[in-house]
Amino acid sequence: GVVRVEDTQSPVAGLIVHQGVVERGDISLGDLVTAQVDISRRLDSARNHSGTHLLHAALRAVLGPHVRQAGSLVAPERLRFDFSHISPLSAQEQLSIQSLANQKIRENLRVAAHETSYAEAVREGALAFFGDRYGDVVRVVAMSDPSQEGPFSLEVCGGTHVTATGQVGALFVLGEASIGGGMRRIEAVTGRAAEELFVDQAAKLEALSRKLQTPVADLEVRLDNFIQNN
Repeated sequence: GVVRVEDTQSPVAGLIVHQGVVERGDISLGDLVTAQVDISRRLDSARNHSGTHLLHAALRAVLGPHVRQAGSLVAPERLRFDFSHISPLSAQEQLSIQSLANQKIRENLRVAAHETSYAEAVREGALAFFGDRYGDVVRVVAMSDPSQEGPFSLEVCGGTHVTATGQVGALFVLGEASIGGGMRRIEAVTGRAAEELFVDQAAKLEALSRKLQTPVADLEVRLDNFIQNN
């Protein structure tokens, strides 16, 4: 039998439950199985997960240490990060956060993980938020430059990551919005999805350029004239 795993959950520390669909044949209790990872999908998720850590650290650096993670989504296609903050982010704040994250990507920080006790992880300064269920031993993920003092990002995390931030490629913020009192949500893409976004946006600009019969660099002026005349 063949089972396509669609999700994994950890209802209690130390237990991972695979949820999936039987695509061919059947599977029974006690069967021996071979697990195989979809490498391309895993790497897309790893880039977005490491991108989430970079985004979290950038948010705290730009907005302040009051920023606390309140949830996140890491998918192969995109990432979503919920955090505590009172006011909407200005365009300049979004740009500063994106720029800092991409600076750390270009610096190719080393991404390393080690296991320790939860109490020791907190003493190290690792961030651990939004009610995760931690066991006696936790995994700490650090993103750091050996030539600099202290890591840029240090979090308790059990997820998949790249081995150096340069592998993330690029991070583009799609936007942010309120999800309730004092809570914001920011979304972004990395890696292949970031490249696809760039290609798609460039294609749209080229299409507008052809329709308005003007170079891309002059589109804004052409549109302003078009709106005034009509």
